[in-house]
Amino acid sequence: MRFRGSVALWLCAAACVAAGAPCAVQAQGQVAPSNSPSVANPATSVIGWFQGVAGNDTTTQTEPFLLREAEIGFQAAVDPFTRADFFLSAGPEGLDVEEGYIVWLALPGSAQAKVGKFRADLGKFNRTHPPETPFADRPLSTVAFLGGEGLSTIGVSLSTIVPNPLHLYWDVTANIGTPPDSGRGPLFQADSRSDLLALGRTSLFVPLHESADLNLGLSYVNALANPALRGEGNRAQVAVGDVTMHWKNPRRSIYRSLLVQGEVTIEQGSSPGAPRRNGGFGYAVYQLARQWKIGTRVDWTQAPGSSARERGGLALLIWQPSEFSTLSVQGRRVRGFDGANRDAAFFKWTFNIGPHGAHPY
Repeated sequence: MRFRGSVALWLCAAACVAAGAPCAVQAQGQVAPSNSPSVANPATSVIGWFQGVAGNDTTTQTEPFLLREAEIGFQAAVDPFTRADFFLSAGPEGLDVEEGYIVWLALPGSAQAKVGKFRADLGKFNRTHPPETPFADRPLSTVAFLGGEGLSTIGVSLSTIVPNPLHLYWDVTANIGTPPDSGRGPLFQADSRSDLLALGRTSLFVPLHESADLNLGLSYVNALANPALRGEGNRAQVAVGDVTMHWKNPRRSIYRSLLVQGEVTIEQGSSPGAPRRNGGFGYAVYQLARQWKIGTRVDWTQAPGSSARERGGLALLIWQPSEFSTLSVQGRRVRGFDGANRDAAFFKWTFNIGPHGAHPY
């Protein structure tokens, strides 16, 4: 009887694995965990980004309606010490690996390492995938300095927590990798294998109250410059300061919240007397009801080698029927370097199926 019972338990477990279902079979006093990582069945998700646009501004989207992107994510624990995250981006330009990396979770000194292709830790906004930002476009300064999709690199990232007497969450991150080609970012371009992108970032999390907190960050990146921008052999240096404030009433957390974020970017070449330019943006999104949010954004950027500035403003209304679907209407005006206005109205709809891992706070 004991032999038959053991066979039955093993057959049941095998059936669960074959069906891809969680198994919690008790045998000889032990319970198989139902949330154990499965190499054969990683967590799979898809985020769709559908968008419509009207107006005389054609710098972000020329078609009246477009499936801007479908982001497919595969995430799983490789073993107790490592995790794998892969995100594929399918859009009008084709299929691309947006991110694909392995994370070592428990290195000495409470450190972690990330190896593969990932979004560089330059500021906070760059680390969020485009479909998951509140906006139908990218702020002017991020497009001018980092390109329409932001800055990604292929290499290694190391991060650790810094002990401090105030017991605050203080982290330090270093990235070393391959710069993006000039077609994906306006600043950087590698000429040889030794031309690497080096980046450092530190951020500090400060709890202000039971309902509010503050996150302060400072980043710096250095890589060989695009010759069209800085000339042959010159390096581009970019510094980014960012601040983020969250407020959420714990007694009415599903009805009221506020997110305020701002970034300032400064870029300069490495040659003596190289001109400096800057840009930045700030935005606020306020939740006024369980499913409704309103927001606004201001941004600016400076032309290379000139004091001329491009300025923009955006307002948006968001309806979020569930955590898996977000719809918004947005209006934007940009005053270009030539003083002419460009106007655009957007309808953005993002929807998610399957689990999707949280992005960095």
